[in-house]
Amino acid sequence: MPILKLMTWPEVEAYLAHSRGIIVPTGSIEQHAAAGLLGTDAICAETVAQEAARLAGAMVGPTVELGMAQFNLGFPGTLSLRPSTLVAVMVDYIKSLAVTGFTHVYVLNGHGGNVAPIRTAFQEIYAERSFGGTAPAPYCRLVNWWDPAPVSKLRRDLYGGSEGFHATPSEVALTAAVHPDRVKPAGFPAGMPPPEGDALIQHGGDPYFDAADHRARYPDGRVLSDPSLASAAAGADIIRVAGEAIAADYRAFVASQASNASA
Repeated sequence: MPILKLMTWPEVEAYLAHSRGIIVPTGSIEQHAAAGLLGTDAICAETVAQEAARLAGAMVGPTVELGMAQFNLGFPGTLSLRPSTLVAVMVDYIKSLAVTGFTHVYVLNGHGGNVAPIRTAFQEIYAERSFGGTAPAPYCRLVNWWDPAPVSKLRRDLYGGSEGFHATPSEVALTAAVHPDRVKPAGFPAGMPPPEGDALIQHGGDPYFDAADHRARYPDGRVLSDPSLASAAAGADIIRVAGEAIAADYRAFVASQASNASA
């Protein structure tokens, strides 16, 4: 499985001779409750991206580890980009890929706060072309690693209503499979924390308020989740199922747009 940062430019040129697609993982560095790794979202996206790329014969681009996580800045260790900064980073990243020959950019995301900025970045690229620009505009697709139906079903089967929305047992299990020496699910308190006030405000893409409000609502960092249920064995199953589902979706994405990209 080719990983761009571990390749030479002639190797990338040879890859582009037979494939012009790439998987780009995006995540976040932010709190994941008292026993969760700060890099959980980046680790999950990168791990699933590499498994999917192995199955699909795709290249994996460098992980965008910093995301839009301003609402978690009340917890030490969280690092956040402004939404506008993440848009600019993604525009430049994708346009760099396009200029060097990539025509299909599949962004595999691991953090809800990134969804709106990344979609905005796509539209900025498309709009530049629509308004008369001549720069290459690759086909772009954004998928969260937990989106495919088989992954959603596995998460429900494993954890039901205890999955929650942040510091979830599924993402903790995945990181435990990758870093068993660092992730200890038993270090989390058992049971789900009670919601404080209106816990979920138009939830989807992590549209929380500011950092002070977020820390007050979720003082230990969990959002209606019980990560103590996680296990490395379940994490290995999640990686396998997610990798297979994302590989299939990536193949379909590249194939469905191939004729248009070559026109």
